[in-house]
Amino acid sequence: MLNKLLKFLLNIYFFKRAIPSILRKLSFLKKNYIIELHDFKLNLSIKNSIERKIFLDNSYENDKISFLANSIIDRDFDYFIDIGAYIGYYSLYLYKYKNIKNFVSIEPNNESFVNLTKNINLNKFNITAYNFACSNINETKKLWYSDKNKQSGSSILEVNDTEYNKYSKDYKDNPEVLKLHNKYKAKDYQISKSDLFYESVKSKKLDDVLFINNKNIAVKVDVERHELSVLEGAKNIFFNNNNVFLQIELFQDNKNKIFSLLKKNNYKLVNSIGWDYYFKNY
Repeated sequence: MLNKLLKFLLNIYFFKRAIPSILRKLSFLKKNYIIELHDFKLNLSIKNSIERKIFLDNSYENDKISFLANSIIDRDFDYFIDIGAYIGYYSLYLYKYKNIKNFVSIEPNNESFVNLTKNINLNKFNITAYNFACSNINETKKLWYSDKNKQSGSSILEVNDTEYNKYSKDYKDNPEVLKLHNKYKAKDYQISKSDLFYESVKSKKLDDVLFINNKNIAVKVDVERHELSVLEGAKNIFFNNNNVFLQIELFQDNKNKIFSLLKKNNYKLVNSIGWDYYFKNY
């Protein structure tokens, strides 16, 4: 009821900019709301900017997830693997499609993983959830994010990550650091690396966890610039003998390398929406 009222008010110009701020301030009264959409329920924290938007819009990445769903509806799939699942939106959305037999959701951020499992249990869906980071090595890594209320942007710490290296109070001495992501402004990086949030996570090669051969697989990869390492740690899954439909978010840093790797392994680009690219190898 509340989100319907707020959604109505959002259509009135006077309230449009005020509603998200009001919700954020109201979060101390009630932190979580359960909404129902697309045949599943979702437990949302309105303190979180992404979840607050889902709460208000009753949707998330509609164009991207609709293209994925429509692309895989005409074939039976043995697995949907959600790498960087966050709170599970993609897995929960696709669960209604009976042409997918098994669902696997993987999320390294500890708080997001707790919320992922809550949403799976809330819907009583048979989804296998893992709390680790997909990578090209089995070890303990650091995860970082800049905002406790937006952990969907959690990234594996890599010393040459251009996004990570923008966080410096000395950014004015090097204006070039903003060029790769020109939608941001210098003021967004006025904190230093020591002001960011960090947590230790386990990283694993996906090939050491899932043993999949001669299967049809749909995969979504959203790992904030760690995409190449994910693919390198899952060569059997992606590059051996499985038929794969892949949605992968790519940033400029790794885009050319990943395009080259996928092309070399007989993947064809079928579409792109924003920073998400869709490939298949069959």
